[in-house]
Amino acid sequence: MRTTSNGVFLTATWPSGISWFGDVYNETNTPQTFTPVAICTSQPHATRFGTSANVPPGQTAIVRAACDPGQVASGGGPNAGARGTGSDSGQAYISQSSDIGQEWVGRVTNHGPRATILQTYVRCANTPHTAHASAPTSLTQGATGTAHAECGPGEVPTGGGGLGNPAVEFNESFPTATGWTMRATNRGSSPLDLFARVTCTQP
Repeated sequence: MRTTSNGVFLTATWPSGISWFGDVYNETNTPQTFTPVAICTSQPHATRFGTSANVPPGQTAIVRAACDPGQVASGGGPNAGARGTGSDSGQAYISQSSDIGQEWVGRVTNHGPRATILQTYVRCANTPHTAHASAPTSLTQGATGTAHAECGPGEVPTGGGGLGNPAVEFNESFPTATGWTMRATNRGSSPLDLFARVTCTQP
């Protein structure tokens, strides 16, 4: 997801069929642009999702989605305000969207006035994939910054995201030709770290 302002926060990023979708919340008082970005491949994939979680106002929740045995996570994302639940995605900002082996982990904090539903999706492949992490990017209180994770030699990215403290909330999450870049804002009361992660495979 590409955005045009530090005041735009990601609330959902999820696959459906051959498409990728996203939601954002614009805290600024001017119109902004956001652009979902999809990585396409001819390799066969399956989509799985985890058990949904209710997220009351002011609360943080984590949902994991797991691939079948023998498969690996090649990408994924959380959806705060899962379609078909009748919930309000509102201001549930993403602070984690990253792989852990056969799983994808999504985390949001609900800043809105009503409860929402969090569901995490994972794209699963039978082909080998490798995950890489960035060095930490330290963000002072209120600061916005980026972190970038690179694939290994000869690899290309298939998915990615990032993580940090729940108070480090995402503005952008997008692939480059050889890796994955995150932009996030530290809304906490002390310096906090942001990490990018990228999942890669041989083309």
